[in-house]
Amino acid sequence: MPGRRPLLALVSLFAFTLPACLSVRAEVGPKPIPVPEQRAELEAKTKAEVNQPLRGTDFGVLPKSPGTVLQKTSGSQTTSNHNTKTPKQNPAASPVNPVRPSSGEPGPFPVLPPITVPPESLLLAAVRAYTEGRPEQAIEIIRRMDKNNQDLVLAVLPILARGVTADLTNDPATTAALVEQLRGTMVRLESRAALKIEKVAFCSDVAGFGRFVARPEANPYRPNERVQLYLELRNLGNQPTGDGFLTHVQAAVEIRDANDKVVAQIDPDDHRRVPVVKFEKRLVTRSPLHDFHVLYIFAAPPAPGVYTVTVQLNDSAGRRTVKSQPAEFRVAGP
Repeated sequence: MPGRRPLLALVSLFAFTLPACLSVRAEVGPKPIPVPEQRAELEAKTKAEVNQPLRGTDFGVLPKSPGTVLQKTSGSQTTSNHNTKTPKQNPAASPVNPVRPSSGEPGPFPVLPPITVPPESLLLAAVRAYTEGRPEQAIEIIRRMDKNNQDLVLAVLPILARGVTADLTNDPATTAALVEQLRGTMVRLESRAALKIEKVAFCSDVAGFGRFVARPEANPYRPNERVQLYLELRNLGNQPTGDGFLTHVQAAVEIRDANDKVVAQIDPDDHRRVPVVKFEKRLVTRSPLHDFHVLYIFAAPPAPGVYTVTVQLNDSAGRRTVKSQPAEFRVAGP
């Protein structure tokens, strides 16, 4: 481009005459102090802004002395009152954790309810009196209990007090005395306890309490075969007689087939067939009897099948009753 060469030459000649480095200076330093007229005008403007009340807040001017409470008026202005009462507390505040008033002063301590100590139980008071060597006072306390419980507490309290200090491992005589006392307490309660059947078993031979030969469950009976049913009974009690003790129980036996129908049995007294067989067992001994059993012997039903037998036992007065669970047995064909 021949037309541009003179222009390039002219620019090069001009650049050759400039210095090698270009610098830009900025004046750094304090701003110039305004003249006295400007300074007075600035101070007056600043003073007017400081003395002007705040807008859009709950406060007007700051208090001039400590302890002054500022109250909000209808407008944005506020008035001060040195005798202003403390603002009311928040109703939602709980008595245990009260809300502090806006003045910053702590509120009063909450009033706690009085601590009530529960009264001491009669049993604890009786034990305390007996262990502290005041048995007469312990008896007076026990007399305030229910009459049905006084005998038990009177019997057990000396046992507990002695058992705390007794050497039950190396003093067999003391241990035997405690056993006798516990057995006497058991005899007092036995006649009031519920009857309990502890064991029901089909046997082939019975010699006494706990002495029997159990019949295998897989061994069925033949029609009209002799069946022996053994039951152990607890808490029956004894009745004192002139020369010993009487143990008396009443029984009722019922047999049902697989369809839950009652099967008639032969009454051992009159040999008639009845739906329920009833009998009594009376046993007189020289000493109180605690282990008691009942043996019921009957003939197996003539028809093959699956049967159950249930026994109900009552004490002599008829006040306590217990019924055994249905015991299953089988009758095979001839």
